[in-house]
Amino acid sequence: MPGVRDRLTQNIPPLPAAPERRQAIPASPSFRYYTIYGLTIASQLALPELETLPPVASPDILIRIGNVADHLEGAGFSTPWLESTNDRCQFLLEGIARFRVEQGKHISVDRRLRLARGSTTNERDLRVYLLGTALGALLHQRHWMPLHISAVETPSGIWGFTGNSGAGKSTLAAWLHYQYGWKLVSDDVGVIKPEEGLPTLYPGPRRLKLWKDALERLSIERQGLIRDLTRTDKFHLNQHQGFKTDIEPLRVLVMLERGSADEEACVEAIEGVEAFRIVMSALYLPEWGQRFNGPARLMQYGADLARQIRVYRYRRPWSLERMEQSLAPLLQRIHADARHDD
Repeated sequence: MPGVRDRLTQNIPPLPAAPERRQAIPASPSFRYYTIYGLTIASQLALPELETLPPVASPDILIRIGNVADHLEGAGFSTPWLESTNDRCQFLLEGIARFRVEQGKHISVDRRLRLARGSTTNERDLRVYLLGTALGALLHQRHWMPLHISAVETPSGIWGFTGNSGAGKSTLAAWLHYQYGWKLVSDDVGVIKPEEGLPTLYPGPRRLKLWKDALERLSIERQGLIRDLTRTDKFHLNQHQGFKTDIEPLRVLVMLERGSADEEACVEAIEGVEAFRIVMSALYLPEWGQRFNGPARLMQYGADLARQIRVYRYRRPWSLERMEQSLAPLLQRIHADARHDD
């Protein structure tokens, strides 16, 4: 299937290939406990990006370090790097690890890979793929809807912002937080659980990812921040304190579009089929969604969500210098919706 690997690793940077060699790596018997997306995790890997928990007797997810077979038994889909069944998958990232994700409950990480003499696997690189591709697959195995959005708590409830890479999702969320005092909800990925009926948004890590120019414009000091894996002018604000701690329904989804430099910003209400398309375009790792849910179920999830929330298109020129001017129609819509909801 052409393009499968690209879609499964969207927003996760590629890494250089390295030959594989099996070698014994002892697994730690101790577990650390975390929470994300409303789930409890017991992990043999340290995950500093996540909120910690005291030990949990029956965690939702187990993350183990251990051996993973070269091939997934019973695989109905197979490429040199990816194999899957109806409720399991495994994939190889050369130079990093082999991951197996099973039944929405278990992630196994096999780190027996050949590396250059004297080097070790970069732990942060490993976590990028564990918390991205592997955890994204697990969410789809649970038949949930992970959405590629940044979200904030506005006067009219939780608004999520989506769009193509570089559309300014994180920058907009950070601006609304720092300039207007609105709490952050999630940056990069948030999850809807369709079985709950109400579209409650379960947030991902308390982390903002911002470009250097946005940090400077918002007067955020770069010292101590973590650089992005491949984008040297982008930085991670991990365990950021501006995030909302309780969960609430997603009220609005906004598609961000870049206009020309001389274009006036505008907000347009979207309904019907186009609203459905915007919801579906926000799906995180959609290939996993197709594989573990099937097209019919996935389309039903998208249609239901599009009916439950309001959907807008926000088109504006891309300029941090003109940010306040461009925000005017969006802020007007937010406050108008707040009055309508009251």
